[in-house]
Amino acid sequence: MNAADDNLLEQRSPVEVGVWIFILADMCVFAMYFGVFAWDKHLHPEQFVQGQATLNNGFGALNTIVLLISSYFMASAVHAARAQKIEVYARLIRLTIVCGSAFLVVKTAEYTEKISAGFHIASNEFYRNYFSFTGFHMVHVIVGLSFVTYLLFSIRTSEQVRANASFIEGVGLYWHMVDLLWVVLFSLIYLVP
Repeated sequence: MNAADDNLLEQRSPVEVGVWIFILADMCVFAMYFGVFAWDKHLHPEQFVQGQATLNNGFGALNTIVLLISSYFMASAVHAARAQKIEVYARLIRLTIVCGSAFLVVKTAEYTEKISAGFHIASNEFYRNYFSFTGFHMVHVIVGLSFVTYLLFSIRTSEQVRANASFIEGVGLYWHMVDLLWVVLFSLIYLVP
């Protein structure tokens, strides 16, 4: 190990380890959900085919694009924070919030469409999985937006950015996890027959 490696290790904080542990645990919970989804699909294949046919893939695709763009903005915000480009950081955080909010608007429109058509969480196994998994993911988006909004309003100066660098990176990691989980959910629920 050289001096640069020692310096890098000193810069890492225990908060980052905690964030990684939380992300790993959360992904394990989702992995179990994916197992439940696969098992229910195995037991009720016709319900799942019929249920998928009623979904609006346009909503799912739009939300996928919105979250991918939001991840780009979040990653760029973290890089801007590292470079102490505070105005750029703040602008990118705002754009992340706009994209996350757009996700919630689209998901609400999709839920409204499904409920208006008579589908709800108790309709059948497919819709139980659909509303449970996408609803749980939506809670993750709301939590992530709360953290990102906190960054916007509480971490505004170079000194605050330096003092909270590991928190900013942790929020970025959480946001990328939310994005990754949606990509898997979109594929599993909307696309895979």
